[in-house]
Amino acid sequence: MALCTVSDVEKVLGVDLGSTDESTVTNLLIPTVEDAIANFVGYNPNYTASITEKFDGDKTEDLFLSRSPVVSVTSVTEDGTTLSEGNSNDYVLYSKLGRLRKVGKNKWSAVRLQNITVVYVAGYSDSEASAEDVPSDMKYVCARATGRLIVSALSLSSQQSTGTVNTNQADNTTDSKFQLVRNEGIGDYQVTYESVLDQLNADILQDADRKVLSKYKRQYFTSAGILD
Repeated sequence: MALCTVSDVEKVLGVDLGSTDESTVTNLLIPTVEDAIANFVGYNPNYTASITEKFDGDKTEDLFLSRSPVVSVTSVTEDGTTLSEGNSNDYVLYSKLGRLRKVGKNKWSAVRLQNITVVYVAGYSDSEASAEDVPSDMKYVCARATGRLIVSALSLSSQQSTGTVNTNQADNTTDSKFQLVRNEGIGDYQVTYESVLDQLNADILQDADRKVLSKYKRQYFTSAGILD
């Protein structure tokens, strides 16, 4: 489930994208922005139905999952033993942080490599009843950044002096407005297409975007305090 939709992007831009453009935005531009958001906040916030991860125990209290917020934990196995969630059991879950903490003064064992397996569901989703809705400000950042990519891509396409717009693109995941002919040949005739995203030098996220997203950044806890 994407953090924002074509409809969200259209509202930000104030335009109605064509059907071919919608495919490009859905399959290329929005995922590009989502990757930038994930890199900034430190985890992938997209909803995923089921995730299985293995960890090396390190004799610490906390274990951090790669995805959050956590919708539910299916199972936690440590050294072949299935653990139970709860204050009076083996571990407690901090869903927004994707953090599993051992109860009491217990720590995750370090008997061998990959000795801990966690199966869980995580991420934001506006369509999954069990998941939290995508925060409106995160959705807006996604739509706004995607809109900027569209505007920059169209501007670069129109200003590109060495490339020409490809109007016969076979791969429907990209669109002529977002694809440039980088090289052309006559003899063996080879054409290399390059996405305009590869030519955009500006950061996908701007300072205003980072300011909004900063409250969603993952925090790591140590005995010395909180580490970003």
